[in-house]
Amino acid sequence: YIGYLPQVVKVHSGTSFYNVTLKEDTKTLDEVVVIGYGTQKKVNLTGSVASVSSSEIKDRVQTNVLSAVQGTVPGVTVISRPGSTPSINFRGRGNLGTSEPLYVIDGAIADAAFFQSLNPNSIESISFLKDASSSAIYGSRAAYGVVLVTTKNGEKGKMNVSYSGLVGMKTPTYLP
Repeated sequence: YIGYLPQVVKVHSGTSFYNVTLKEDTKTLDEVVVIGYGTQKKVNLTGSVASVSSSEIKDRVQTNVLSAVQGTVPGVTVISRPGSTPSINFRGRGNLGTSEPLYVIDGAIADAAFFQSLNPNSIESISFLKDASSSAIYGSRAAYGVVLVTTKNGEKGKMNVSYSGLVGMKTPTYLP
């Protein structure tokens, strides 16, 4: 529910008790989009948002979150060079020396190192806010876009434990 409908109640003399029940102002998600500072009609929302669910990245054999989302989202470039940690770019190159997006993990602001250290199996979904209108709520910190991460939560019911392991070995093919 977004709010309540306005009501007018007439006051009568001699009546000291009024039973007023608020009526919900129901909006369906097809009509309205709830944003951080109010609501907008869906036709007026022009934001460019891409999302990746846990089912899309769970089968990839990657230990780094950025390597796991590489190639899954259009317009999002993951630059992966040998020997260095991958970096992400989806709003062009910056002129202030960095073009890193703002990372928001479960509502808390984080840095790129913390984002890259997340376990890909603990992520529920990742959303990429790619344009200025969709990332405007975060202000100037989101000049190069926003990466919103939602991690998995516990559920009521029976306990579920899963294990995923990876073993590897690196050997040089040629020693000078």
